[in-house]
Amino acid sequence: MLKRTKIIATIGPSTKSKNSILKLYKKGMNVVRINMSHASHSDLLEIKKNIDLINKTVTCAIGIMVDTQGPEIRTAKNSEVLDLQKGERVVLSSNKPIGNTKTIQIDNLEYVKGIKKDGKISLDNGAINIKIVKISKDRILCDVLDSGQISGKKHVNFPGATINLPTITAKDKRDLKYAASLGIDYIALSFCRSISDVGSLKKILKPYKKDIEIFVKVEDQQGLSNLEDIVVHSDGVMVARGDLGIETDITNLPYTQRKMIKLATKHGKKSIVATQLLESMIQNPHPTRAEVSDVANAVYEGADALMLSAETSIGEHPFACVGYLNDIALNAERSEILQFPSTAKQKSDWHILASTSVKLADKINADAIVVLTRSGFTANLISLAKPKLPVFALTNDSDTHSRLSVCSSVHNVYLKFQKNHEKTIKSAFKIIKDKFKMKQFKKFVVISGFFSDVYADAIQVRFLD
Repeated sequence: MLKRTKIIATIGPSTKSKNSILKLYKKGMNVVRINMSHASHSDLLEIKKNIDLINKTVTCAIGIMVDTQGPEIRTAKNSEVLDLQKGERVVLSSNKPIGNTKTIQIDNLEYVKGIKKDGKISLDNGAINIKIVKISKDRILCDVLDSGQISGKKHVNFPGATINLPTITAKDKRDLKYAASLGIDYIALSFCRSISDVGSLKKILKPYKKDIEIFVKVEDQQGLSNLEDIVVHSDGVMVARGDLGIETDITNLPYTQRKMIKLATKHGKKSIVATQLLESMIQNPHPTRAEVSDVANAVYEGADALMLSAETSIGEHPFACVGYLNDIALNAERSEILQFPSTAKQKSDWHILASTSVKLADKINADAIVVLTRSGFTANLISLAKPKLPVFALTNDSDTHSRLSVCSSVHNVYLKFQKNHEKTIKSAFKIIKDKFKMKQFKKFVVISGFFSDVYADAIQVRFLD
């Protein structure tokens, strides 16, 4: 059985080598994510080179997603590890520690506006919460509410406050231009707040030849208030549950996740569910029952992809994590997904063509859908129609080959097209038979633009012989 839901794995110290990336791929990973909050340009270049080498040897290319740091407030990079005890006093400051009071040095603290006495601050994705006692020019005195350890480069959230930093910072611009010059496939735009943020990103990417898909991360109340407009102007949405669960009411997070996936489906966009999918496996060899149910629920909701973060970047069991995610998705896919696809808007003849091919395949009990595509446009639309069957998308374009890696249900394969379309079809069928172990007499719905001399698009029913 072939998995429909795609898996994105964040690459870090635990998995940066070529052999590790290949092992993740064999366990079920489809896309690697590089988090620029932690990775350097040299890290990005090394990972890109390794994936280029791997993609020359595998059937379905691995895609590369770069995640911007965005206007994050974090503990200073070289901060010492501090043990915080419930009830003690701690100071947050943009300056280095002075005096005896425990001090947490915070980068970009001067850009945080609108905080008030008795307000709460969350450290390390909500692991530790502190309460504001007194605010001075460059120091915030707080009471510790939760015991725990805090170190450098950890998230600091100020729920309800305004962060007077642009969504795309100067660092982000440098990272984006470098990533685009390398030819990566996807950008995840952190803390997207409005459609102007998406427009700014598109302007930065415009000079580069390769089409790069944009996934928006809506992580605060301002972004949620503009959610539908943001989704419409992107290629997909990432449900980044870390900051979202802190900046908004955590008990409302499941509803928000479902709303975001539904909106993505409605407007023909992809959706990714991320953060703490298998958090316990950073240290433990097996997930909790609650984590398994959480992952399965994302599959039931029709998420196109699931994303692992610390589990595969710094975790102790990165390969087991991907293996578990792969198996949970396979088992969950036996069930019906929520009927979000019925709300999807069909904007053009292309959308109708894709939807019709999926319905036809279902009606005639086909075994798969085969798509011959140059740009990946038709394969993408078929994926968004949420077919239950595997979709084999064959392309003669190497950029399209990797960019289809995040499309649910799609198995992206490179094939050199021939002038004779019948020979191309036969070559495609041979690859499907050999690489995916498909037996004879399988029934396929084939959609392609190569069936006539005028390149009119057509749908055929063919049998694997």
